[in-house]
Amino acid sequence: MRPITAEHAKFPSTHWTLVAQAGATRTLDSQQALEELCHVYWPPLYAFLRRSGSSPEEAKDLVQGYLARLLERKDLRSVAPAQGRFRSYLLAGLRNFLASECRRESAQKRGGGGVISLETEGLDAAAFVDREAESPDSAYDRSWAETLLRRAITALREEYSARGRSALFDVLKPALTGDNAEDHATWGRALGMTSGTVAVAVHRMRLRLRELVRIEVAQTVQDPADIEDEMRNLKAILSA
Repeated sequence: MRPITAEHAKFPSTHWTLVAQAGATRTLDSQQALEELCHVYWPPLYAFLRRSGSSPEEAKDLVQGYLARLLERKDLRSVAPAQGRFRSYLLAGLRNFLASECRRESAQKRGGGGVISLETEGLDAAAFVDREAESPDSAYDRSWAETLLRRAITALREEYSARGRSALFDVLKPALTGDNAEDHATWGRALGMTSGTVAVAVHRMRLRLRELVRIEVAQTVQDPADIEDEMRNLKAILSA
């Protein structure tokens, strides 16, 4: 699924707003919005279940079962103001799902092709390296933050590629991810640019990335007033 772009970031028609306002009269737009949100949020759900002790296959089955039930439901009348963030609503729903009799239904879905394509290869390695003491809730929040950041970086890469600036993006990407210490002189030699010009380019990339992350976050809250709070939460999680 392609990352969300700026044209989708206007209230009140963001994804979670559409879903939450639909209630018993679910519309095609709200159903499509819910499906897109489920695509974004299955990795955090999977991380939560793995940290809770589920095996990879069991976690995959439970996520599929939960999302299948969520997508099949005819209404969302249980949405409360305190669940104005989609991630809060989704995790509360998963807890209820686990406490119900749905484990047998989930297990029956194994091998039958799920409603969401779960590409779990490599996910466990990323989830458990140097995080042995991490709680399920922390794993959920971290995976949420990392998923939104990855989507925003992908959107940024596509923007640079569309302008014929893929080489610039590829060289400067470490400045976005913290993979390597910044070295404007080395990057400048690779790009044929001065260190000062590189510094400006890095600054612009970071500003645009923040805008794209904000757009991603905006899709998952009902009230635009919650966006900045979620941005602070995301920054704190990624900095931990």
